[in-house]
Amino acid sequence: MIKTTLHARHTLLGLLTMVALMVPVWSHAKVQMLDRIVAVVNDGAIMASELDERINTIALQFQEKGQPLPPPAVMREQVLDRMILERLQLQLADRAGIKVDDATLNQALAGIARQNGMTLEDFAGALRQDGYNWAQFREQIREDMLISRLQQRSVASRIRITDREVDRFLSSEMGKQMFEADFRLGHILVRVPAGASPEVVQAARQKAEGIVERLNKGSDFQQLATAESDGPKALEGGDLGWRPAAQWPSLFAETAIDMDKGEISPPLRSGAGFHILKLMDRKGGVEKVVTQYQVRHILIKPDALISAEEARDKAIRLHDSIAEGKQDFATVAAEHSDDPGSARNGGELGWITQGEMVPEFEDMMLNTPMGELSPVFESQFGWHFLRVDATRDADMSEEFRRMQATQALQKRRFEEELETWLQEQRSESYVDIRL
Repeated sequence: MIKTTLHARHTLLGLLTMVALMVPVWSHAKVQMLDRIVAVVNDGAIMASELDERINTIALQFQEKGQPLPPPAVMREQVLDRMILERLQLQLADRAGIKVDDATLNQALAGIARQNGMTLEDFAGALRQDGYNWAQFREQIREDMLISRLQQRSVASRIRITDREVDRFLSSEMGKQMFEADFRLGHILVRVPAGASPEVVQAARQKAEGIVERLNKGSDFQQLATAESDGPKALEGGDLGWRPAAQWPSLFAETAIDMDKGEISPPLRSGAGFHILKLMDRKGGVEKVVTQYQVRHILIKPDALISAEEARDKAIRLHDSIAEGKQDFATVAAEHSDDPGSARNGGELGWITQGEMVPEFEDMMLNTPMGELSPVFESQFGWHFLRVDATRDADMSEEFRRMQATQALQKRRFEEELETWLQEQRSESYVDIRL
C-alpha cells in the first residue's frame, strides 16, 4: 500500500484529499442496471453512478482512518455538493480555455511519484496493484490542476498586497506572532446564502449556536463536522491542517490566537455564514533557515502576432535545441525570452525562495532535478521551461520576513475571496438537485 500518497497530493496547492478522489477498479465491477441524473449543473449532469462511485471511495477513506461513517443521507448530500462545485469550476475552466497538457500532467505525476520514492512507471504499477484505476487517477490530477489554475486566474489575480499593508502587518501583534506559532484548526461552517433574508440568517445563527452547545457538552467535533458542516473539509471531519498563525483568514487567526488547545469558538459571522472553530493544536516557531533555488527560465508569451499554440511550439523547439546541446541556455534566453528582466541575464532569476513564484512555476521548480531541463509548461504569463542550477540554505532575513508576511496576507485574502467567489458562481449557475 502506498502510505505516503495521501501527503503527496498536497504539493498540488490546495486541493482535495487524494484517497477521497481516486477511483478503485472494483467500483467499476458493479453492474449498474439503471442510472439516473442526480444533479444538473448548467449544461452538464451528474449521474447517480458517479455519485455512488465517489461515495464508495470516500467510505474507504473513513475505513482506513477507523472513523465511523456519517449517515448515508448526509454523506450523499456532502459528496454531491462537492461534486457540483467541482463540475462548475471545470466548466468555467473549459470556457476560459484553460488547459493542462500531457507533458505538464506527467511532470506533476512524476513529482508525486518521487515523493513516494518511485519512478512514474513504478508508481503507476503500485497504484494498479492496490486496486486503483491509473487512467482515472491521471484525469483527477488533471482536473485538480485545472481548478487550481482557474482559481489563480479568477481569484488570486485580483488580490494586491501593498508595501504599506506588509509594514502594518509586521508591526502588528499578529505579525509578531506569525513567527512564533502554527495552528491546527477544526472548522464547521453553517452556510448563509448570498442575499438571505433576516429569518434565514437567524435560523443559521441558531443552528450554529446549537452546534457549539453540543460540542461544549462533549459531542465529537469530527462527527459533527462531517454531519453538519457546509465547509470544504466537512468530509475530513473539518480538519483544516497546520498553518502559521498569519496564514489563516483574519477572522480565524484573531480568534485562534487567544484560544486554548481543545477550545471551541462561538459562532463567527462572515459573508459565507457562521464559522465554528476548534483549536486542535498549536506549536511554536518557524524555521530560521530556508532552502533557496538558483533558477534560469525562458518565457514565450502569446500576443497579437503569435497564438498560444504557436508560442508553445516555439518554446518546445527552443527547449529541444538546448536539450540536444545545439544551443546554450543563456544565449537562447537572451535572444528569445519574453521576460526582459531575466533575458538580459541569460534567463537567470537569481535565488528564489519557495512561495515567491506562481504555483505552476514553483511546482515545476521543486520537481525538476537540479541541472536538468523541465518540460515546457504553461502559466498565466505564457509558456516556460526552466533549469535549477543550484540550491542553498539561507538564514531568515528581513527580506524573507517581508516575503513571508506578503504570502500570509495573500493566502488569507485568497481564502476569504475564494469562498465568496464560489458562492457567486453557484448562485449565477443553473443547479437542479434531484436526489
